[in-house]
Amino acid sequence: MSNRMILNETSYFGKGAIESIVPEFQQRGFSKAAVITDKGLIEHGIATKVTKLLDNAAIDYALYDGIVPNPTIQNVKDGVAFVKEAEADCLIAIGGGSPIDTAKAIGIILTNPEFSDVISLEGVADTKNPCLPILAVPTTSGTAAEVTINYVITDEANHRKFVCVDPHDIPIVAFIDSDMMMGMPKKLAASTGMDAMTHAIEGLITKGAWEMTDMLHLKAIEIIGHSLEASVEGDQNGREKMALGQYIAGMGFSNVGLGLVHGMAHPLSAWYNIPHGVACAALLPTVMKYNKE
Repeated sequence: MSNRMILNETSYFGKGAIESIVPEFQQRGFSKAAVITDKGLIEHGIATKVTKLLDNAAIDYALYDGIVPNPTIQNVKDGVAFVKEAEADCLIAIGGGSPIDTAKAIGIILTNPEFSDVISLEGVADTKNPCLPILAVPTTSGTAAEVTINYVITDEANHRKFVCVDPHDIPIVAFIDSDMMMGMPKKLAASTGMDAMTHAIEGLITKGAWEMTDMLHLKAIEIIGHSLEASVEGDQNGREKMALGQYIAGMGFSNVGLGLVHGMAHPLSAWYNIPHGVACAALLPTVMKYNKE
């Protein structure tokens, strides 16, 4: 039996990492970006840290800030239409899991239009082409969407979330910059942090785990355990360490899968529209006890 590892082509870490967006954009020969984010990140001056860099470099871009928490099928369809009209040749996804997940779905559909209904992307879709190139800038410390081959979309009509797994959707470049995470309120830092811890724990004990992913998940548990409390309190070093810990967990679980906590958390958060990390935190102790028994 062989084990597969799929990771980002390029990632930048640390304070100031976003300053590498302009040279990456230029070196790759892109002509216009579609910036995918949400209105809150624009209003609070988080996403604008990136758009100012684009403005200063005279990079052409169109802004789509219509992403909602727990992004929906319609959200994706609207984004596809927006990017088509903008005639962008790459996506810059800024945010937590919602903007980055939506960008993945948009990017896949733009290069694989036979999946334009969105729902057919559920599970392991047989896409043929890599998605429109994505440059991902996370603003939370939890989902690791910038390094995973997974994304989650909400089917509002049926009160459920569905998971898509596709090696063609992984961002080509990720910028993990603690400056972008300083705007998280305490509750969001705690929620996304517990999502990251759950990723690391479930990735460690899943049946698909092997030596390389064990190494990643054990280190992620160590980093997250030492830095989550400081991150929640707003300490920048704590948030930088959390950003690294959640990324390392993402490197692992993206390749071996998760467990019962996530299997239950998705329908729970879809039905009650609660943050995914809150659902994970509520379920983790009970599921771990069940697993032990």
